[in-house]
Amino acid sequence: MTATLETLTRANADWEAVFEAVSDLIFITDEDGVVERCNGKAGAHFGGRGAVIGRKIDEIFFGDGEPEAKVFRFVHIMQSEIDEDIRFPNLQGWYNVASYPMRFDNDRQGFVFIIKDITRRREMEEEKRTSDRELLTMYAVAFRLQYTQGLEKAMGDLLFQLHNMLQMEFSFIHLFEHERLKLQSSLGLSEVFEKEMKSLPKTAEWSVLAQAGRPFLGEGPDGRFPRRAKPAAAKMGMRSWCAVPLKIGQEVSGVMTVATRGERSFNEREVFLLSSIAGQLAVLIENCNLYDQMREKAEELYRSRQELRANLQQVRQANIELGRLNSAKNNFIGIASHELKTPITSILGGVEFLLKFAGLEMTPEQRTILSSVYEGAEELKKLVEDLLSISRIEAQGELPHKKPVNLIELSRHARELFVLPISERQLSVQETGDQVPVPVDEAFALMAIKNLLENAIKFTPDGGEITITGRELKTTQLKALVPAVRPFYHNFPHNLGGKRCYQLQVKDSGIGIPVEEQVRIFEKFYGVGDIAHHSSGRTAFMSKGSGLGLSIVRGIMDVHQGAVWVESKEGEGSTFTLLFPMT
Repeated sequence: MTATLETLTRANADWEAVFEAVSDLIFITDEDGVVERCNGKAGAHFGGRGAVIGRKIDEIFFGDGEPEAKVFRFVHIMQSEIDEDIRFPNLQGWYNVASYPMRFDNDRQGFVFIIKDITRRREMEEEKRTSDRELLTMYAVAFRLQYTQGLEKAMGDLLFQLHNMLQMEFSFIHLFEHERLKLQSSLGLSEVFEKEMKSLPKTAEWSVLAQAGRPFLGEGPDGRFPRRAKPAAAKMGMRSWCAVPLKIGQEVSGVMTVATRGERSFNEREVFLLSSIAGQLAVLIENCNLYDQMREKAEELYRSRQELRANLQQVRQANIELGRLNSAKNNFIGIASHELKTPITSILGGVEFLLKFAGLEMTPEQRTILSSVYEGAEELKKLVEDLLSISRIEAQGELPHKKPVNLIELSRHARELFVLPISERQLSVQETGDQVPVPVDEAFALMAIKNLLENAIKFTPDGGEITITGRELKTTQLKALVPAVRPFYHNFPHNLGGKRCYQLQVKDSGIGIPVEEQVRIFEKFYGVGDIAHHSSGRTAFMSKGSGLGLSIVRGIMDVHQGAVWVESKEGEGSTFTLLFPMT
């Protein structure tokens, strides 16, 4: 019996220790809610047990007010349990109240109330709800902000999401355009307020605040609103409002404003969320502008492409027509030149016979006239020969008569054709270089060398020097020629018909060629300067040529898949270079 009593005493002591150690507030009341007992935590919360025991529990927590929760109204069945979260006017924070019916030893009925402080839990739950709402809002905004659907629709969708997710009643977006802040999209505004906010000058306070690039907010319409917009905002019930700039970096493109009818202050977190949304909208606006520009450029490119295609078709037709005309021209030149050779030959033969073999007595004037006729016929014969050469070259295409030729020997042969003028003008002409066979059309190659040698004789003063040199070049040596040749052939050395080439140069000590003329001298009928430049000697070559000689040389080198160019300085002579492929 004693052992049982000790056990019970120890058990009661343990229970009392547990009762006092629990951090929750524990109250035991009778069936009317009068507190009969409480633990130490509960007593300490209200100034000691004496301030609690004997009072009604609802008075302790609610004072004279009416209890807001079922848990203290004692209308539930004695066998049921109540568990709910509530706030008490006399305490800070949130509490969970659980009530349990109980019976005392004397068969009386009562209640046990366990009241737990859940403020921290509720704050975490609220934080989670806020975070979830913000994330959901950001997701909805990001989903809606698609520049492919158009900026106007995207802004309208954004404002709808703000109303739906953040419980806003008013919202509007302004963008800067041509020194003014213009309303682009709105939701929930009255017609009068929208009209007053439609277009604001850049100097208006609302515009200035937006340009500052920082959020601005208030409780009700104030002096920052445009003068006539302020009463309109008040009339439609606008209270708390927040305006956030639309900016990327430091560049502000507009401002987004949201507002409510209730007395709700925008906290830092909400301002940050709105600023993040505004940042996304600013990026969308930038993307839309870029997209529109790209679309305009694409349309412009498409139009240009269509025009180019039409122009190419016209060019193609023009080229066909030009080809036909060129062919007709070549045929005409060929036929006309061929037909002119016979009478020219007759004229030359007749005049030469009268001058040298007829034995006629002529006055000096008559002999001068016949000599002039003879010289004119010679010039005409040379022009006809040049025209025939041009016609042959343009009609030839690929050369059918290539064979190995020693170009140094061929140069000596060309020199022999000008023995008389070289002798009369006391010119020194020398040929030297690699004597290797080069695959060329011999007649064309001779014509090219002859034309260059003729020009050298013509433009070199009496007693001058002319040198013809030749050498074989490898691929690596061709690269060193690029700076000199590119003005004449933009794709050199890719235009050559082989990797190994033979270089033949005709160098004179003549009057030289101006830099601006050097590329054009290879055009048909182009002559450098006035006739005085073509009179370097006193005995021959006293007139300007036809302007076809170098054009013929260029044509000959083109059909050989080679190149021709000149290097010259005025007063220091010229060097003409022929480059023949070796394969």
